[in-house]
Parts: sequence; C-alpha cells; structure tokens
Amino acid sequence: MIDLHYDLLSILYYCYKKNDFRYIKKLQEYYKENNVRGVVANLYFMNEEEMKEEMKELFEPIDVVERFRISTTLFRKYFPNLNAVYSIEGCDFIQGPEELEKLYQLGLRNILLVWNNKNRYGSGNCSSDGLTKEGRVLLRKAIDLGISIDLSHMNPKTFSDTVLFLKEEKQKGRDITVIVSHSNCYDLYPHVRNLSDEQLLSIKEFSPVVGLVSYGPFVSSSENREDLMRKYVEHLVHVRDLLGIDSVGVSTDDMKFGPALFGDEDDIQVFDYSQVGKQIKELLKDTFTQEEINKVLYENSYNKLFRREV
Repeated sequence: MIDLHYDLLSILYYCYKKNDFRYIKKLQEYYKENNVRGVVANLYFMNEEEMKEEMKELFEPIDVVERFRISTTLFRKYFPNLNAVYSIEGCDFIQGPEELEKLYQLGLRNILLVWNNKNRYGSGNCSSDGLTKEGRVLLRKAIDLGISIDLSHMNPKTFSDTVLFLKEEKQKGRDITVIVSHSNCYDLYPHVRNLSDEQLLSIKEFSPVVGLVSYGPFVSSSENREDLMRKYVEHLVHVRDLLGIDSVGVSTDDMKFGPALFGDEDDIQVFDYSQVGKQIKELLKDTFTQEEINKVLYENSYNKLFRREV
C-alpha cells in the first residue's frame, strides 16, 4: 500500500531530538509486515506557541530548512527501500518562494499551505479568512517547481480561493498536481476537517487523488472499531461514486506517536498501524473488486505522485 499522509518526517525529527529511535524501529517492522511500499512522509508545523507546547524542553527556534534537511537525511538512513514523497504541512515558517525552492532542492514535493491555524498564506479551521496574496505567490512558485498542492486542512474560504486560483493557472496552460491527502466526506460525517461533495466536485477537473483517512474522529462519532471500519468503507465508496475509482486513495495520519513520544492522550484509529495494510485490504474485499483494491491501495497514489519521482 501507499500511505498518503503520515507524519514520518516529524517523528524522525522528534526521535532525533530525544536521541531515541525505538519508535522508528517499530515502524520499520510495521512497513515490512504490511508491504507498505510508499508514504507521503510529512513534516508538520503549527504556530509557534503550539509547537512550544508540544515539544516543551525540546523546542528551539524553528529553521524549517534545517529541520527538513535533518528529517529527510534520517528517512534515507532508516527507510532506504521505502518510496517517499516528502511533504510539509503548515507553511508558517517558510519565508517565501526562495526558501520554497531551497526545500525543493532538498526533496520537497508536496505542500499543505496551512494547518488548523491562520498563517501568512491562508487559514485553517481556526479562522474564516481566505488565501492571501503571499499564498498566491507561494502557490505559483510551487506550481513552477512541480510541487503538488494538497488541499487538506484548509477552511472553506481558503479552499475555495485556492481552487479558483488553481483553475485560473490551469487555464493558462500550467501543469498542476492536486491531491487531498487526509480528509473524509463531510456529507457522510460533518466534521470540520472533512470536505463536502461540492468541494470534492469542484476539484474533479484536476483528477485528484483523495486519501480517505483512517483517523477515527474524522470517520464517525462512534468509538466502536467495527462501526468505524464500516463507516470508513462508506467514505471510500462515496468518493468512488463521486469522482471515480481513480481518485480514491488511503491515508492513516496515525497519531499513536503522540502518546508514545509526548505522553498525549490516545486518539482512536480505525486500524492498528502495525497491521494497517493487511486490515484495509481484507476490509475492502466485500465492497471492491481486486482491480479496484489495487487502485485504492497503490496504483492511484503511485500514478499521481510517485511516478514523477521514478
């Protein structure tokens, strides 16, 4: 399978700061056991106060280029045989187009402009503001470089502004790669992080891949594992019916590292990350054909993002 969103670069960086890579050893075993062949390896940034609260004594002034350099170097050391698309979520600390190009030269291939907070480029769910002038400039540079634009985490205004901007750029003949790495369907479960049918249909012309995310709070209000699995399949089917099978992918955004590394409260995941590939594959057998399962678990994501890197 390919996991379209996992905070693996952040986990590597935090393990580096702690000088403790035991959690990484577990992940190596998980990927081998589940035939995980690729991951959109993500480095996330919240605002400075949130980063201080999470990292506590590990916090230091944020140099996004250096943090990216360290985490990708560690990725190549610990996961040399795992295909990766390097991603940054929350562009708060990217100073502008020139720094984006530095990150591209280091391997960056996917960006999410915002996390939940508002930054210089746009806004997540904690604000109602939209895409800024600086955001348009950064997106234009990303398109120039061939960096994919990931629409997860945007609030409705930033989402609609961004889609309009991307359509305008597409009309100019620009080649634009659009994905939604880790969001589910608002019309099935009205969580603020999910996307409505109207939003999903608005990006159909980009032939996006949507990573339906197995993070429990975005799937259903239920805390029962069987209920969550059933609802997760409904999200997959809904996007298949709305956009077509070639737009369906999977992501985990598995947050179990929070309790392990920072002592956070444990959140509900639909699947056990140690068995995620096997569990998803088995779950889909009653609803999808084998050809469709291959597309959902691997081919769609590979063709959209990873083929460019081969």
